[in-house]
Amino acid sequence: MRLLTENPWPLIIVLSVVATGLVVSWWTRRNNRLLVAAAVTVLLAVGAWELERRIVTEKERLTARVLELRDAVQAEDGEFAEVFGFFSNSEPALKVMATAGLRLVTFEDRIRVTALETSLTSNDTRGETRFRANVSLNVAGYGSVGRRPTMWSLTWRKEADEWRIIKVRRFHPLSHKEMPPLTQNN
Repeated sequence: MRLLTENPWPLIIVLSVVATGLVVSWWTRRNNRLLVAAAVTVLLAVGAWELERRIVTEKERLTARVLELRDAVQAEDGEFAEVFGFFSNSEPALKVMATAGLRLVTFEDRIRVTALETSLTSNDTRGETRFRANVSLNVAGYGSVGRRPTMWSLTWRKEADEWRIIKVRRFHPLSHKEMPPLTQNN
C-alpha cells in the first residue's frame, strides 16, 4: 500500500497496457466481455490515481514542508517570524543563524529547489531532506553576486504534529563536501 500511495504510476501504466490489450482483443474477437474488462481496468487505473491523490503520507508532508520553507524565506518580511516557525524551539542557534543569513542577502529572483529527496526514520518522527537550491543573490557588502547553486541537508523532527528543523548542513554542490552554512564561496 505504501508504494501505491507514494507512486501510483507503475500500477497505472500496467493497467493501461492491460486495458489496451483487452481493447485489441475485443477488436479482433468482438466479445463484449473483453470491452467490459477493459473499462473496469481503466476505472481501476483512475481509482489508483485518485487514491494516491487523497492519501498524503508523512514523506509527502515533509517534502511539502521544504517548499513551504522556501516560500517563507522568499517572502522576506524583515521579521522572519514565519521562517522561525520551521525551526525547533529546542534549537535557538539555528534561528539565530537563519536570521543572520537572511539579513545578509536579498533575492533577485525566485528560489528554485531541485533534486529534492526525503527519507524518514524512527517510525516517521524524524526525517532528512536533501535538495539543491539555486537563486540569484545580492549580498550585503558585495552587491549582486549572480546565481548561486547550493546543496542542503535538513534534519527534521516531528513536534506537536508539525515538522521542525533540528539540524542544517550545507554541502558543496559539486564535490558534496560539507561546508559552513553561511560561507559565501562554493
